[in-house]
Amino acid sequence: MKIPYSFEIDNNLSNLLITPESFANLVLKYKDIQTVIWWLSVDNFFETNKKPSFSVKRFLGLKEKRYQYNFQKEPKHFHWVQSFYAEHFLKSKDISDIKHLSDYLNDIFIDEVKNIKFDSTNKENSIAYNPKKGYEITKILIEKTPHLKWVAIENMTPTEVKELLLKSKIYIDFGHHPGKDRIPREAAICGCIVITNTRGSASFFEDVSIPNNYKIDYSPEKEQEIIKLLETSLFDYDEKSKEFEFYKTKIINEETKFNFDLEEILRNSQNY
Repeated sequence: MKIPYSFEIDNNLSNLLITPESFANLVLKYKDIQTVIWWLSVDNFFETNKKPSFSVKRFLGLKEKRYQYNFQKEPKHFHWVQSFYAEHFLKSKDISDIKHLSDYLNDIFIDEVKNIKFDSTNKENSIAYNPKKGYEITKILIEKTPHLKWVAIENMTPTEVKELLLKSKIYIDFGHHPGKDRIPREAAICGCIVITNTRGSASFFEDVSIPNNYKIDYSPEKEQEIIKLLETSLFDYDEKSKEFEFYKTKIINEETKFNFDLEEILRNSQNY
C-alpha cells in the first residue's frame, strides 16, 4: 500500500495539520492551515516545549484568542486526546472542543497472543519492569525482595519484549504515565498482572482499566503492602489474573474503536 506524503506543509485552509503535543509549536507557525494537536501525552508537552521562543501560556491561551475568529478568515484549532488524562488536563485549561482518538497495539501483541489461555503452567514466577519507568521506586522493591525474580525490559526488540511478557506473571510500572502507555497494555494482553501507581493516566480507570487494589502509590509505609501484593499475585496467579479480563478485552478492541472514532470525528466535523 502506497501512502502519499510530502516533505512540505501546504499552508492552506482546506488542509489539516495534525501534530503530537511534543511538536505543538508548529501550530503557531502556520496562519492558514487548520491545526490539530493530538495529545498522546500530557507531561511530554512540557518536557519538549522548553525553548524560550515557545510560550506555553500563549499556546494554552489559543482557545480564548482564536475561537472567537470567523472561520472563513482564521483557521480552526482542534484538540484530539489519546487519554482521559489528557482530556482532564485540557478541560482544566478551559479547552472544551476535545475529541477522543486513542491508539492500539502492534499486531504481534494482538493476533498472536489474544487466544492464549494463561495459567501457572505457562508462566514463570517473575516480575517484568521497565528501568525507564519509575526505576527509583522499583530499585527499592528489588532490594527488599531478594527472594523474587525481577527481569528488566531493556535493549529488546518488540518480539523480545513480547516473549518476556509472555513468560512473566507480573508487570510493574511506577512511572509517571504521561499518556495511555503502551507497555502496560502489552503486558496485560500477554497475561501479566499489571501493578501501577496512580500518577498521570494511571489515575484514570478509562486509561488503565485495572482494579484499584493493583494501583498503589509508593511510600515507605506502603512497602510491605506492595510486597505482599507482589507475592500473592505470583503465588495465586491463576485466580488473580482473572481480574484483568476486562482490561484485556478492551485492549483487543482498541483498533476497532480507533477506526470508529476517527470516522466519527471526520464525519461529524463541518470544517475538516
